[in-house]
This record gives sequence, structure tokens and C-alpha cells, in this order.
Amino acid sequence: MRSQTWKSCLGVLCLLAAGTANAAKISFSEKGFIDVGALVQTQFRMVQDGAPDKNGPSYDFIFGRARILLSGQFDEHIGFIIDTDVTGGATTIGGPVGGVGWNNNIYLLDAIGTYKVAKELIIDAGLTLPPWSHNSLTSGGKYGSITRFQTRANSPFAPNATRGLRDIGVVLRGLVLDDRLYYRVGVFNGVQGTASAAPPAAPTGVNGGDAPMFSGMIRFNIAGKEEGFSFCQVCFAKTPIISIGASGQYQNNAIRPTVPKAPATPTSPAASTNIGMHAWTAAAGDAFADVPLSETLELSAEVLFAKYFVGDDSVQSGNDLEALVHLRFGDFGVYGQFEWFDSDTKYVGKGSTAGDTKTYRGGLNWFVLQHTYKVSAEISFQDKEGAGTTVDNTAIPANQWQFLLQFQANF
Repeated sequence: MRSQTWKSCLGVLCLLAAGTANAAKISFSEKGFIDVGALVQTQFRMVQDGAPDKNGPSYDFIFGRARILLSGQFDEHIGFIIDTDVTGGATTIGGPVGGVGWNNNIYLLDAIGTYKVAKELIIDAGLTLPPWSHNSLTSGGKYGSITRFQTRANSPFAPNATRGLRDIGVVLRGLVLDDRLYYRVGVFNGVQGTASAAPPAAPTGVNGGDAPMFSGMIRFNIAGKEEGFSFCQVCFAKTPIISIGASGQYQNNAIRPTVPKAPATPTSPAASTNIGMHAWTAAAGDAFADVPLSETLELSAEVLFAKYFVGDDSVQSGNDLEALVHLRFGDFGVYGQFEWFDSDTKYVGKGSTAGDTKTYRGGLNWFVLQHTYKVSAEISFQDKEGAGTTVDNTAIPANQWQFLLQFQANF
């Protein structure tokens, strides 16, 4: 009896979700419409030794994402996207995961005006995602894991260049060569320098010439295609989607990187050295595949390798490898994810607590109604070079495990 009641309630919930999604689209002309949506990801999080007294794990309820989405078009050429999110503030292993329970200030995430000349050329202008990789352009509600690729301090871009991976700029995107080649290139504000009262700029400033940031990605579609503003990771596809991509990002004088010295000697104390302004340059290659093996069996896989050039031997320079494999069995999925950043700085002491950082993640998904209603659980562990030790009187934070339980509503 209880089982039948539970199934009936779940069926009603799914019907309501489908009805809500359909009712959110408001048409005002033959080709004009406004679509209203939302994405809510509520998380329960435990972090090893994360309690204020450091004598036990922390227990927190937080938002992974909480977004109100508006999109639409005036006609087949002119469109827009606007959405909001909540501020972050709770940093855990691998990077920020969202706002803590009492710090849920709403801010503007995307605000984009779009003009579609044809599928070969679409122009976006406004606050938007700079192109980088398939993973970074995947919709926050369509991931296979809870935590997106984020070993590089949560962003492939220079510090203070973006917020929520967004920046104001102009992007060109489209599909060419019989839909085989997808391109996405743009120019953005990037890191903003601060004017000096008495030029030249103070030695701590960056981007004195106010140079823009350039970012671009091209993808070759081996099978299928993705052409929307955002992508999927678990796609519930009927046919395979397979692509490979290459990307790059550059901004001149975007950072003043640090290079930690070797351990202290009688004549040279251990301290980080500022090596002056440097460009932030990054290049990456990635591959993505979503392959339905049967009606109820779907394999999703993604891998990214990136190289960062931010000054010789600097903490921010290094190699980045990230990968995910997800296998869906009907309404359930299991996944494993690996993230590794190998900094060019081999000495872990004052001024450097990055070094070589690996993060291992594993999890389960219950697709109650595909990505519309989803319950996910993830456990992760960080393996950080020098963790839990003290080097030259500088304590390196210990490695930690983290558990996340997430409830998602997305329509």
C-alpha cells in the first residue's frame, strides 16, 4: 500500500513538473516568446574537520545554484538570455561550491542580447561565458557530477577576470562545414586595472594599458552536434554525440605572479618573490562523448588537458588534467571524476600552498525526471602536496574528504 502511494505521488510530481515547464513559455507573436525557468540545487555538505573548532566535520545546508532564468526572442533573429544566481562564500576542497545558508544575496549571472544571422553566425553581446571547454560551457543543470572541473582554483581565467566564469564582452559562435565545426570566439573586459593618482601605476597594479581579454574555442563534431548556448554532459540522447575541441585564452599584463624561493638559508629567508606583471596565457584540448548503448544504458565521458603560462616557475603556471566517466542505467547513474593540477612550483612553503594537487570524486545520480528532478550524492578526497605539514613555519592545510547530497529542480 505504501509503495503504491509513493509511486502515485511521484507520478503526480512528474506530471506537475512537465506541466510547469510547458506553462512557463509565453508566446506574444507567431515567432516571439518569453520563457521563464528556474534552477535550484540545494545541498547538504559534510567536510572533514570543517567544524569551527576543527574537532569534527562540518554540517551545512547550502545552495549549489539558485537561478531564475528568462530567455526568449522577438523573432527568428533577435533574442535574449537573463538569469540570476546567489553569491558564493563557502570554500571547500577543490574550490567554492556555493553560498552558505545566511549569505544568499542575488546577483546578475548572465545578461545577453543575441542576433542570429544564420546558424553559421550568431552574435552574443553582454555578460556571458567566455569560451573555454565543453565542460565550462555545460549547463549547470545538466552535469553528470555535482562538481564541475575546477582544480585550477575554480577558473581557467586570471584572478579577478570573471565572476561565476562570466565577463562582459562580445562573442561570435556558429556551426559551419555542414555542421561539423563549431566555433565560439570573443573579446572581453578581463582583469581591470585601477587608475593611478600619479602615473605610472603603482607596482602592485595590473593591466595599466587596459588590455582586453581574448578567448576562443573550436570543436569538431565527430558524431552528432551541439549548437545551443549551453551544452549537456548526460544528454539522454538517442544517437551519439562525440566531439573534440581546442581552446585558448590570453590577456596582457593580467597578473603579478609569485615565485616561492627555495627553503631558507642563512643568507636568504624563505619568502615569495613577485616577478612583475605577466600575461595570463592558457591553451587546452578536450574531448567529449555521450553514447547511448541501448534505450536504458548511456555512457558519458569527458577529458580536458590544459597548460597555463603565467611566468617561469610561478605558482599559477602548470599542467591541468581533468576527466569524468558517467554510466547511466535507466533512472540511475554512477560516475567517477579526477582532477589534477601540477604547478611549475615544486617547492611548497611560504607563498605556495598549491604545488601538486589531485582531487578524486565519485558519486551516484537518481534521475527522477531526467535533469528536471534529480538527486545526487558525491564523495571527494583531496591529495595535496605537502598537506598537513609545516614548511619554514608555514602550515600547509591537511587533506580533507567531503560529502555532498544535492536535490535539483530544473525547468
